[in-house]
Amino acid sequence: MGYRSLAVLISRYPRFIILCWVFVIGMSAIWAWKLPGIVQDHGLNLEQGDAHAVELTLENEFHVPADPVILLFEKKTGTTPVEFRGWIKDRLQQVRTLSGVTSIISPLEARGSRMLRGDVAYALLAFDVPPHKMGEPLEQLRAVLTTDGPGTIRITGKSVVQQDVNRLSFRDLERAEVVGLPLAFVILCFAFRGFFAALIAVVMGVSGVITAMGVTSMMGYHLALSNFVINVIPMVGMALSLDFALIILSRYREELQRDRKSKEAGTGEEEVLQRMLCTAGRAVFFSAACVLLGLLGLLWIRLPMFLSVSLGAIIVLVISVLLNITLLPAILSLFSARIFRQHSGHSISSKQGQHQQSLPSRAIWAFWSGMIMKRPVRMALLGTGTLLIFVLPVTRLELAIPDASSLPDRMESRQATEQIQSIFGQKNVSAVEIVIGGTAESLTASHWRIALNKMRELQQDSNVVIVESAWGIMLPDKLSNQAQSQIQSQMNILSPSLREALKETKSQPPAWVRSYVSDHSIRMVATIHGAPGSDEAASWLEQMRAKDIADSISSIPLRYGGEAVKQHEIMQEVSGQLPKVLVFVVVSNYLVLLAAFRSLLIPIKAILMNLLSLAASFGVLVLVFNQGHFGMEPSAIAIMIPVFIAGLVFGISMDYGVFMLTRIQEVYRRTGDSDLAVQQGLASTGRLITSAAAILLAVTIPFAFADVAGVKQLGIGITAAVFIDVTIIRLVLVPALMKLMGRWNWWLPGHRE
Repeated sequence: MGYRSLAVLISRYPRFIILCWVFVIGMSAIWAWKLPGIVQDHGLNLEQGDAHAVELTLENEFHVPADPVILLFEKKTGTTPVEFRGWIKDRLQQVRTLSGVTSIISPLEARGSRMLRGDVAYALLAFDVPPHKMGEPLEQLRAVLTTDGPGTIRITGKSVVQQDVNRLSFRDLERAEVVGLPLAFVILCFAFRGFFAALIAVVMGVSGVITAMGVTSMMGYHLALSNFVINVIPMVGMALSLDFALIILSRYREELQRDRKSKEAGTGEEEVLQRMLCTAGRAVFFSAACVLLGLLGLLWIRLPMFLSVSLGAIIVLVISVLLNITLLPAILSLFSARIFRQHSGHSISSKQGQHQQSLPSRAIWAFWSGMIMKRPVRMALLGTGTLLIFVLPVTRLELAIPDASSLPDRMESRQATEQIQSIFGQKNVSAVEIVIGGTAESLTASHWRIALNKMRELQQDSNVVIVESAWGIMLPDKLSNQAQSQIQSQMNILSPSLREALKETKSQPPAWVRSYVSDHSIRMVATIHGAPGSDEAASWLEQMRAKDIADSISSIPLRYGGEAVKQHEIMQEVSGQLPKVLVFVVVSNYLVLLAAFRSLLIPIKAILMNLLSLAASFGVLVLVFNQGHFGMEPSAIAIMIPVFIAGLVFGISMDYGVFMLTRIQEVYRRTGDSDLAVQQGLASTGRLITSAAAILLAVTIPFAFADVAGVKQLGIGITAAVFIDVTIIRLVLVPALMKLMGRWNWWLPGHRE
């Protein structure tokens, strides 16, 4: 369906279109409120990776819970160790009565002996409830543990942290809406010089977000949703929908004014709709296509977070476009006179009033565009130099996988996690789980032979601190020759079954051995130098895997797991797929812009400008978070934030960029004068572009004050990117470069103007 056919349909059946949308929005609102309870964890899980396979093996064969709830016990002053132990035993006995608890690893048991140290101990609880549905079990657990005693209890664990993240994310969203919506409404009132037009734009934004959240909630029953969608959908939806509405309302008002000035031409409402859709509607379509391609690029990264966030943002994008090219024109066709009535009561058709309204704004932007056109070289150098100041810090960008530290330090789950790490953990080391087997095949002599070779290898590795296995705890390079010979004889086991293996491994208690040997797997735990996510740990893992591949003579799998492996695999997946994402986004956006403007050079320039603004926004993130300027605590940036900013901003910044270039192209086609087209295009769209950018900032800035670190980083990153793009890029570099390029702006081989 073309723009003209759509205009005919809307002008003939506006009430039917409005009623259909009211029904869709109303039904979506019912589902939208369920979204916070449907989302799961952050979604940084590589299901195809070794870490996930090892996690399943440990849970199924060795009864090691994948995401346990951790109870941190701390003894009060004056309590004896005996009383403390008895109190822990009583509390855990009460916990066993809760429904959903499948197992408990107590610090009072032999296998949990290292979970008790002085006045502090912790226990691990396993539930048969998915982590994202742990809300009610955690409430029951807290109710059982509220009684006072000789110690204090705090609860943490990944599922607890994710529950806190989900709750705070929804609170951040509510706070952002309370601040952002009124601010955006004020900006729209200023842009339109009217109340009703601004109100209609806000209604479009809210409707788009509610509908998208409802559709995403229904999608959540068939797809694991990252908790990031709670904030991404409103952030993207409000920004895009308000900008689309601003563009369409502004153009409709302009076409309406033109129609009323030339009433003798006999044009009507349908013709106004056609002209508006053919110009502003076309700009919205192409800018939406750029955003869509940026979001589709995220699908290259095979992590649930990027899949769910990309789909959620695509849903809100599509709905925002449909709302603004169907519902909004339908409302305008019925109520345009009321919507564009000025506060003084005079209609927009008043030529004198309109002239007085537009003259100061046009004079300001005409002066600015004239200044840029007179000094293009100087302004281009000034803009480029300013950008480079922000781009330089990108070389010190530090990324990490988000954990409990993404929560505010007042949260109990973060405090408990940090206390456990400081008391029971070791600095700059990582525990790597090594699983031999893990398939349906029972243990054979080959499994034990691989285990023997791996133990020998680990013993000789200077990067290994300690190794735990069925043969006990060993310190590499610190054993006597006699002990080495004894271990060698114990390792030389050819028994095909667990029962015989337990008989032959007499040096360790059977309970210990069962923690490291099952009917199908042999498990080892190697503590290596280097914290999870460090280059040292990543280098060790790569060397081990390369050596395993070179020495592999059997089909028996040997896998590595643990937090260090999980983080390494996630980093590899993101860094490995990122070049594909960038190539796809750049090439596809180039083709869209080439089709839109019939120019070979304008798309190249637009893409380069976008890449510069993105790099500058990353530099701002480094200054604020990595280096801790502006009162922030130095911290790493969540690994998904730069990717999200690139995918979202690359397309979003095309929104008003495409609109400005569309106006410039209109003037150029009418006059054939490139300089005049740039000057008039910037003068006529300057106020609209700044208003659109101000709306984006009004929507995203409140997220910069969020409690969750990832949301805060996303808010500041998008805010920086939009601000840099609209000030330095769109209002300085783009017109200066277009002035310097002259008629070459519109050059396309084989195309005649």
